[in-house]
Amino acid sequence: MKSEVHRLIPVTKAKENKSINGDVFEESVEDKKSRWRSIHLACLIMFIGSLDYSIVITSIWPYLQSITYTKDTTFLGWLLCAFGLGQLVFAPILGLWSNYVDVKWPILTTLILGVFANTLYGYAGAFPSHNGIVMLVARFCLGIRAGNVAVIKSYVSGATTVKERTSAVANFSTAQTIGLMIGPVIQTALTPLGETGLRWDLIKLTLNMYTTAAFLVTLLGIVTLVLFLLMFKSYRIADTLDEDTEDYQSIDDGKIEIDKVGAFVSVLTFLLAVLAIAYNETILVPLTMAMFAWSRNEAVLYNGILLTGGAGVSGLSYLGVKYLSKRCDERRILLGGLTVLITGCALLIPMPWTSSYPPALRVAVNFTDIDFNTMDCEGARCGCYFDWCTHTHQLFLSQYIIAVACVSCGYASTTLTVTTIYSKILGPKPQGLFMGLLTAGGSFSRMVGPVIVGFMFAEYGPVWSFLSISIVLLLTIVMIIVTYRRLVPMCQR
Repeated sequence: MKSEVHRLIPVTKAKENKSINGDVFEESVEDKKSRWRSIHLACLIMFIGSLDYSIVITSIWPYLQSITYTKDTTFLGWLLCAFGLGQLVFAPILGLWSNYVDVKWPILTTLILGVFANTLYGYAGAFPSHNGIVMLVARFCLGIRAGNVAVIKSYVSGATTVKERTSAVANFSTAQTIGLMIGPVIQTALTPLGETGLRWDLIKLTLNMYTTAAFLVTLLGIVTLVLFLLMFKSYRIADTLDEDTEDYQSIDDGKIEIDKVGAFVSVLTFLLAVLAIAYNETILVPLTMAMFAWSRNEAVLYNGILLTGGAGVSGLSYLGVKYLSKRCDERRILLGGLTVLITGCALLIPMPWTSSYPPALRVAVNFTDIDFNTMDCEGARCGCYFDWCTHTHQLFLSQYIIAVACVSCGYASTTLTVTTIYSKILGPKPQGLFMGLLTAGGSFSRMVGPVIVGFMFAEYGPVWSFLSISIVLLLTIVMIIVTYRRLVPMCQR
């Protein structure tokens, strides 16, 4: 399964004719174009991966309700947890695999799996029973597919110099953001199909507002798979670039070890930032349905619009970090991103000094009397049905919009910066396994975050849900300040 891997140092920058493994290659203009073409194709794969996730994030709860008639948000937590579990388990495995073979093979495998998983997700309602379990399996497989993020991050880190890396990481992060931005737009555009949609009984195909999104991503996945087979080539920069002298320096793997403290802090910071966004994504729809009495269709539509705007803010944040990183220490940008992220989470806590409360559900005396399959919330059926609704103050729409913007900006700035810092701490070593551990840290958050916040939200409401994550992020800032001097590139130690 071995393929040719091109190991390069650019002709225009190289000062010494040596490399880490003893093999020296000069980079021609054509090689450079091909190298960046492969990097841009990796960005396209990141885009499709983000689209996989974002296109269903606002509809997964109503889709689950429509095919299982459930009213328990706990299973929603497990459904979202399955994605994180798949990525948690397989990201390190895929990363380790990529250290021993051409990165083409792990990426190719996950692209094929993604096509299968999206098809299964779209067909979940066609199974005669256990529809929720089918969704669970599909989400788990999509999590495995998302494990290729570790391989792609490792590839981009190995195919760029230290000086190029922030820009390259910003590019694939921007691609992720565009996927996050377009996904809710597509889901919103599909809302007119409704829950009935179009049916083709011969192959048991249903194209409604929930399933069409999954089948659309399936088609895009097939196109990406073809492009990958035709265009992708593996490249690796053999040496690293010293950012101060702009000289390529050979770093002997055996002489300089990875700063384990800096690497651990980077992974933990990434984990906690993803935990914050997992909290938001999990209870986004239930929160707005409770606080603003939105119906399922309204929650999908309005949250889709808000998430699109949030993704746009993330895109601007990536561009801002790309600009600021050339003029400012990346560690300061990291602290700033975390501060904005804390602000967003804190804004999602209902203000205790207000006098208004969430609109109460006025149709049934207790929760079990409600038919969630027919409930459309267009009459007097809208409102908050949790026990905490009577003593928790209402969240204002303007407050919610500002919070989404802050969370989007803070999350984008934090994850981009900490990923770049982490790759520089690792140095020129093959980074597949280490990037797999970073991705696994984020996956762990996506696995446990939905379960924790699903329970906390149902039992205690948004106050304790978002107060807890705000405190955790504040402690993260303290941790970074204490280890500030350890978060530097290997070539600067």
